[in-house]
This record gives sequence, structure tokens and C-alpha cells, in this order.
Amino acid sequence: MVKSIKIYRIFSFFAFALWLLLSGAAMGQNTKTKLANEKKQIEEEIAEQKKLLEATKKNKTASLRDIQLITNQIKKQEQLIEVINDEISSLDNDIEENTKELEALKSKLDVLIDEYKKAVYVAYKYRNVINKTGFVLSSESFTQAVRRMNYLQEYSRSLNQQLSTILRTQLEIKKKDTILRQNKAEKTQLFQDKNKEKQNLSKQQQEKNTIVANLKKKESQINNEIVKKVKRQKQIDDAIKKIIAEEIAAREKRATETANKGTTSSAPKTNAIGLTPEEANLASNFESNKGKLPWPVEKGSIIANFGTYSHPEVSSVKITNNGINILTEKNAPVRVVFNGVVSRVFEMDDGSKVVMIRHGNYITVYSNLSTVNVKQDSKVTTKQVIGYVKGTASEAHSELHFEIWKDKNMLNPSLWIMR
Repeated sequence: MVKSIKIYRIFSFFAFALWLLLSGAAMGQNTKTKLANEKKQIEEEIAEQKKLLEATKKNKTASLRDIQLITNQIKKQEQLIEVINDEISSLDNDIEENTKELEALKSKLDVLIDEYKKAVYVAYKYRNVINKTGFVLSSESFTQAVRRMNYLQEYSRSLNQQLSTILRTQLEIKKKDTILRQNKAEKTQLFQDKNKEKQNLSKQQQEKNTIVANLKKKESQINNEIVKKVKRQKQIDDAIKKIIAEEIAAREKRATETANKGTTSSAPKTNAIGLTPEEANLASNFESNKGKLPWPVEKGSIIANFGTYSHPEVSSVKITNNGINILTEKNAPVRVVFNGVVSRVFEMDDGSKVVMIRHGNYITVYSNLSTVNVKQDSKVTTKQVIGYVKGTASEAHSELHFEIWKDKNMLNPSLWIMR
């Protein structure tokens, strides 16, 4: 009886150890899958930026854009190396854990096999001495007979379970050996990838330095170009701020009128004044899609980020970007990022058009369009084409300026659109 209980306890402990091993492997696989997806995404972004860079190099006047693209390439290359380092670190952890688990499995397997051999030997040694039927019938009481019968059944079942566990463990050890070999092969490949990306990074940094040196020869011309762009963007920003202020004033007026009539409207999650229930629901849905909104163009690369900062190559020029600038294919279609209503369509002095889409108390802004397909107050749906990015004959690509506002607050669009 004691031996049977011991075998059963060993089996239970080992089953638990196997569960821990398998659940740990599942968590490790999730991490590896996440890193692999992140690596793939960055590689796709680098490939897209490379195509844009190759196209701009054909245009001798696109030096500033080259700088922006190469700077982004360098950042993405650094991100890719970081992800590869994380993958290597994850593999190192996997190899270490798998090695420990293998050692534990083999140790427990030795114990199980030893106990199984002993149990089989005892059963064989007393096969003629103890007759199962006689063992049960020779009991002093019915209760003892039941206990003896249960003991024999449990003993037999434990032996069968242990044998099954031994076979499963041997198979698991084989699988772990295979996984370890694969892990080591992956690690070797990742080291090769890392060295390759380091070489690419070094090459891009040298290329950037060359372009910067060439730019310094025509510094005054570049300064004028940047100042002109900053001035034009400020005109757009002022127009947008004025329209947003008008929108909010109209909402507040509507809220006051509604309050005077003795009725109220709720605005879930947004806490915005003057929203109708439909607008409040739209705003709530927009907010819940943060980080999941589609890009306003199908393909492209962010070449100017959100915020206030010195120009990367002309430090004397301060840039305040209320959104992001996306370099995309020439005359690319512009898509609305979420369901909404066209708040305003207006034209700038240079002929470029701006479209503002209202999503409750959120507003998305699409600037530098050549043509527009929508009118004020018309409803639009996610990914609907609202116009086309403006380009020039001398440029290989077009640039879209994209903003997101919540009431009077500017938001970083990079945090809202999908990577």
C-alpha cells in the first residue's frame, strides 16, 4: 500500500511539473510571436522608406526630404536592432529554461523508471505467492476484502499511469531537444541579422553625413525654404484653430439653449458640452479606437513628427508641428480615418485644400490636398476617399499633413493610427 501511495504521489507531482513546463512554453511563445511581428512591421516600414528615398534621390532639389527619410531610416534601423536584441535575450531565456526543464525531466524520469522497475519486480517476485483471488478471499472481514480489492486495482492503475507518464516524458524530452536545437539555430541567424543591420546603420549614417555636408554649402537657400514652409503651416494652423473655436462656441451655445428648454443630453466618456447623444456615442467610439485607426493614406512614411523641436539640421529654426507629415505616393488618395461629418473644407493661398472631419468633440484634419470629394456637413465613413494629396511636377512624391484634435487640445496622431 505504501509503495502504491508513493508511486501515485510521484505521478501527481510529475504531472504538475509537466503542466508548468507546457504553460511556460506557451508564455514564451507569445513573447516570441510578439517580437517577430514587431520585427516584421519595422522591416516593412524600412522597405517602404527605402523606396521613397530612392525616388527622392532622383530629384536634386529634394535634399531636405532625403535628410528626413534617412533620419527616419536610422531610427527604424536602431529600433530593429533593439528588437533583434530582445529576440536574442528571449531565446537565451528559452534556452536556459529549456535546459533546466530537460535536466529536471531526465532526473524525474530516472526516478519514475527506477520506481516502476521496483514495482514490476515486486509484482513478478510474488506472482505465485500472492494469488489475487486468494488475497481478497483470505480477508478477515468484508471491509478488509474491499480494501484489498481497491488496493490491487489502485496498484495496477498506478503502474499503468506511471508507464504512460514515462512514455509521454520521453516524447517530451525529444521535443525539448528539438526545440533547443531550433533555438540555437535561430540565435545564430539573429546574430547574423544584427550584424547586417549594424552595417546598414553605419552606411546610412555616412550617407546622412554626406548630405548634411552638401546642404551646408547652400545653407541660406535651405533656411529660406524652411522658413517658408513654417510660415505656410502657421497660416493653416491659425485657420484650423479659428474653426475649432467656432465649433466649440456653437456647441456651447446649443448646450445653453438646450438647458434653457429644461432638457439635458449625456456624453459618455467624452465629458464634452453640447454633444447630441449620437455625437457623444461617435466620440466615445473614436476614443476607444486609439492606436487602431487606419492611416489617412494607404502607404507612406512619417517624415515630420508631432511637437515642438529644433529642425534636425538647422537648429536655429524652431518647428511646431500640430500633427504629423506623411510622405506618400504622388497624388495618393486620402482616406478618412473614422466615421464622422465634414466640419469644413477650405483652400489656402497656394491652392492647397484642407478638410476637417468632426467625430463628436474630436476633429481630424487633412492638409495639402489638390482636390476634394466631399462637402461641408456630409457624412463620411472609415477609409472613404475624401480627396488626393497635392504634388508638384518636379517631385516624385506628395506630402500629407494630418492632425487630431480633442476640443482645443492637439493630440499626437502617431499614438492614434496603427503602426
